[in-house]
Amino acid sequence: MGVERIRAIQDFDSARARAFWRNLRTILTGRAQRLRSMEPMLKAAGVEGRAAGGVREIPIERIAGSVAPEVKTSDFDPAFLPLNRRMRERWTRIYQAMVEGDELPPIDVYKVDDRYYVIDGHHRVSVARNLGRPTINARVINVRTRAPLEPGVDAESLLKAAEYAAFLETTQLHRTRPQARLECSRLGRYDAILDHILGHAYFLSQEQHRQVPLQEAAASWYDHVYHPIAEAIRKHRVLERLPVWTEADVYVEVTRRWLELSKEGGPAGPNPAIDALLAEHARGWWRRRRKIQLSDK
Repeated sequence: MGVERIRAIQDFDSARARAFWRNLRTILTGRAQRLRSMEPMLKAAGVEGRAAGGVREIPIERIAGSVAPEVKTSDFDPAFLPLNRRMRERWTRIYQAMVEGDELPPIDVYKVDDRYYVIDGHHRVSVARNLGRPTINARVINVRTRAPLEPGVDAESLLKAAEYAAFLETTQLHRTRPQARLECSRLGRYDAILDHILGHAYFLSQEQHRQVPLQEAAASWYDHVYHPIAEAIRKHRVLERLPVWTEADVYVEVTRRWLELSKEGGPAGPNPAIDALLAEHARGWWRRRRKIQLSDK
């Protein structure tokens, strides 16, 4: 048995041992994981199109997951460490080939935003990561989705992506206003935004004495309703004070408080509504802090 083969087997066993201990820790904390397929997430986000990106070197650190069937991804953990002993022969062959400088075929990946997801070549990614290689040769397919994808894949992320994709399919804002990034951190908020657009469509139709299509109304709403409020949100640096919120989250809450202020007969508009939101958040923060201090006594 050659020296490189012995080293390859030793490195496989070491990598598999690391995967075992990582997996054991996640089991003990209730978060057992395997490399999960991004295919359900892509479907939820709504694939708009695919385009060949050619063959090129891609950064291994940007490989975020897989789009292969779950049965294939179950052989690896989220860091592409090998989990099954039966993989050793194939893994070590690839290891030897890489170390000896043999030319291997490029892996196949989807590129979504600035991250890559493996279609074929999981073993090559696993070995390359284990060897500390910074890049790997890949055949890239650029994928465009209606809704942006988050790095972490969980049930809530799937639902949020699906909600956003459905919202964009209805409003077509990703086409009429491609600069729009209406990402909400909480489920259900796209329904509130769609209600605003429907209301805007009604008033446009009354004003113009014609039935204004929803997609046209959505673009007008973005220009004349959302954008001015978003500018006020940025002017007040609201996201610095509410770091877990998105701009679209704040828009929903600001418009809600704007309506409440109007009903109360007080000063209304985006600026008083933003002040009311921040004051309410500050009171809530102090209440939570006071509760923690009392519980520590």
